[in-house]
Amino acid sequence: MSLSKALFSSKTDDWSTPQDFFEQLNAHFNFELDVCATPENAKCARYFTEQENGLEQEWTGTVWMNPPYGRSIG
Repeated sequence: MSLSKALFSSKTDDWSTPQDFFEQLNAHFNFELDVCATPENAKCARYFTEQENGLEQEWTGTVWMNPPYGRSIG
């Protein structure tokens, strides 16, 4: 399957960042808050879910964000 087909084949828009990639970045930046997370894919102990709407929250500390993406995002 080509990369473009794989990117458009998902039925979800909440892809998680690969843990090893996050750990490499986190070793340098020491992230404290994940502002676009679910309980299942949060990368930090502190995180905001879709229901909490991270855009309406105060962000403090070093922030990680992997926003939802996919065909359903306008």
